[in-house]
Amino acid sequence: MALEHHPDLSFADQLAAVQDWWRDAGVDHAFVDEPLAMLAEPEVAAPPPARVRPVAPVVEAAPAAPLFTAHDLPADLAAFREWWCDPASPLPGPPAPRVAPRGEVGAKLMLIAPMPEQDDSESLLSGPQGRMLLNMLRALGISEADAYFATALPAAMQMPDWDGLAATGLGTVIAHHIALAQPQRVLVLGSPLAAMLGEIAQPTLATFAPDQLLAHPRQRARLWPRLLDWMPA
Repeated sequence: MALEHHPDLSFADQLAAVQDWWRDAGVDHAFVDEPLAMLAEPEVAAPPPARVRPVAPVVEAAPAAPLFTAHDLPADLAAFREWWCDPASPLPGPPAPRVAPRGEVGAKLMLIAPMPEQDDSESLLSGPQGRMLLNMLRALGISEADAYFATALPAAMQMPDWDGLAATGLGTVIAHHIALAQPQRVLVLGSPLAAMLGEIAQPTLATFAPDQLLAHPRQRARLWPRLLDWMPA
């Protein structure tokens, strides 16, 4: 008997031919003898019982005593300024350069900023922030000689921890400084300083720090009507 010659088929062609053959025979699914639960949830092994560890009682540490109290601070303004600039004093920040506050006792307005400007050396707030504050004073009809310029820190710091500084009693130092300077009004420039001071005797107004006011004209615009309402006519 003559054998019919078939050309060689690739594996893919052979697989396709087998599938076509079974499909023509009416078989298009795989069948097994044992039934399978196709919709049953997979069995999950129960986790091992958790080991109960005894919980140690939480003991809250006693708050540290503040570094500064009113009795430890200089009693007059001249001595306070010397202490402020002394690298041996316990004030926070790098030892130098420390910049002294400037102004006279009984000034019409005391301005308290968080810290000196980066390039301050001989005079406090002598850079762009200080020029902005001087323009504000002139617009209010207050001369530079009638203002007192102060900061909460004696030297510039990178990202101060204001909560930690408040715990040292820095707010007491600022309030003591205000009491020695005896200004008619106090402008507190920075929300952390306002939080440390709380309520003080002199009329006060709190606003943003000078660097923020300088960078955001809208904040300066919102501050202006507040200043006009706050300052005496």
